[in-house]
Amino acid sequence: MDTAKSHPRQLDRGIALFYLSTLLFVLLAFCGLAVDLGRGYIVKAHLSKAVDGAALAAARYIGDGQSTARAEGNKIFAANFPNGFLGVSSVQNPPNMNFTVGSDGSNVITVDSIAVMPTTFMTIAGFRNMTVSGNGQATRRLVDLSFVMDKSGSLNPVWSQVKSAAQQFITYFDQNVDRVSLVMFSGNTVVMDPIRTSGRGFDKTAVLSHIGNATTTGFTGTSEGLYQGWDQIRRVPAASQSALRIIVLFTDGAPNTFSGRFDVANGAGTSNVAGALHTNDFPNVAGQGQNNPETRGLYQIYGTLANPGLQWVAPTNSSYTSGTNTNLQIQNPKIPFLPNKPADLMPDGTPKSYHPTQSSVGIPSAFPLYDALLPAQRPFVANKQNNVKNANNAARNLLEIIANAARADNSGAYPIRIYTLGLGDLLNQGTGEPQGAGSRETGSSILMRVANDPSSPDFNPAQTPGKYFFAGDPVQLNAAFQSVRNMIVRLSQ
Repeated sequence: MDTAKSHPRQLDRGIALFYLSTLLFVLLAFCGLAVDLGRGYIVKAHLSKAVDGAALAAARYIGDGQSTARAEGNKIFAANFPNGFLGVSSVQNPPNMNFTVGSDGSNVITVDSIAVMPTTFMTIAGFRNMTVSGNGQATRRLVDLSFVMDKSGSLNPVWSQVKSAAQQFITYFDQNVDRVSLVMFSGNTVVMDPIRTSGRGFDKTAVLSHIGNATTTGFTGTSEGLYQGWDQIRRVPAASQSALRIIVLFTDGAPNTFSGRFDVANGAGTSNVAGALHTNDFPNVAGQGQNNPETRGLYQIYGTLANPGLQWVAPTNSSYTSGTNTNLQIQNPKIPFLPNKPADLMPDGTPKSYHPTQSSVGIPSAFPLYDALLPAQRPFVANKQNNVKNANNAARNLLEIIANAARADNSGAYPIRIYTLGLGDLLNQGTGEPQGAGSRETGSSILMRVANDPSSPDFNPAQTPGKYFFAGDPVQLNAAFQSVRNMIVRLSQ
């Protein structure tokens, strides 16, 4: 009787144990699923990061050919996801990497890989491995690039290092599809390699050779170099322009030379003479520049590929100097005024620059030497006499005026973006005529405005932003040029 009555209770306990064990199994399975899926999510995230990095690295080096691009992509993948990473038992390393050409001619790099991860708790349910995959893609858009390179005499001590870094920069671009022009400037300007207007690509061998054979000379006519770089970009017909239209300007100092038409006859002639006018850098900072500067000219505005050196405008250089003086307003007796004849003035009477050679249609051939609407412009003194203060201010004003015009140029299918790269600590020293409350401006502040760098206090949000890069010494140049390259590639994603 007692035994018969206890049997249902034992049966209930057995059924409860069965349900409990089943529930525990299910709970363990779900816990295992959560743990293993969590590990799988982390593995997939890192694998995705590795393939994305590989695709981006390959895009950066596509200009050196697919073999180099693949090798660089594989290195980045291996660094981000080495064999055995996060406990995976196997991974496709190197990853699968494919190169294709988009409908617009852009290079498209796709990278994918798979990894096998042993499970832990999920083995209870019979799942011993989990396979995760990752894929990434980078599009290296085509580039129309003007490389505007300073070759002024102040670069002579470090010129071999500068040329080596510049040549390395050129190798980053694809000679089959990118367009690259090379413009060099000092006291005069030379278009060493014009941009192609029919078809794509550029002669990389010629550009590298022209950089390698270049010598330093003269002063810093940055405005004419930038003008010619802009002119080259404009030459490409709108229908075939690349989506990235970029000017890269390299220099080691503030501008001190500008082109115009000057009254060398001291009022006795009927027309002014075209040429480039120079002032010394001032004051002396760390052994560079002069405390008693002068104005000197005139120089030929342009050189040629066969004769790129500095050439004087006749008769001789000795006829066109103000002489050195600590007084910055000593007038040059042979060139008494900035451009002053009616044909060489803006409607409001402001002297204007002169650019006699253009390759593109519609680019202005003259600009005011002072624009009150732009920030940090430097006014003229003493009835626009040709003295160190006015001439140096004109050179600085003109560079920023041309940069503003290039960024505002809407004649093409895409906007023009300017990157500037400065070399040397002199760019961070106050030079030129004191501005505002007596402080002298830095070359870096000028280059930031030229690039329309968002970190500049004078940034113009209505125009396409660029960026200013700085290298304190030649050792840092390669890294600075790589930063420029990386910025261009990031714009291509």
